[in-house]
Amino acid sequence: MKKGDMIVLASIIVLSLVLFFLTGQTLREAQNKYASVQIAGREVQKIPLEGGKKTREYKFKTKLGTNKVLVKDGKVWVQEANCPDQICVHMAPIEKVGETIICLPHEFLVEIKANKKGPDDLDLLLR
Repeated sequence: MKKGDMIVLASIIVLSLVLFFLTGQTLREAQNKYASVQIAGREVQKIPLEGGKKTREYKFKTKLGTNKVLVKDGKVWVQEANCPDQICVHMAPIEKVGETIICLPHEFLVEIKANKKGPDDLDLLLR
């Protein structure tokens, strides 16, 4: 390989990495985010994350136990649970698309998602 070929190859790699991280960051900071609450693999509620400074409280009862979820400033966390290990209670608040809080003993999951498509979102065309 010549020196010019190496420069072109390095430039393509750097540009690819920059675009990869910028696109990932944009998708994680998507608008219209919500918390998808799932019990035993089935979505039972969508909680919008826009809502200001006021703390909102939600209680979910499964056949295996109870979880109390709080939402404030676009962040979601489990405040209380009557599971034996309390791992879900000790997890940090989540706010980015794709982050989850899981309570295995209760088959309970909270996942941050975004609405499928907004007016400025990228679209993919397949041929």
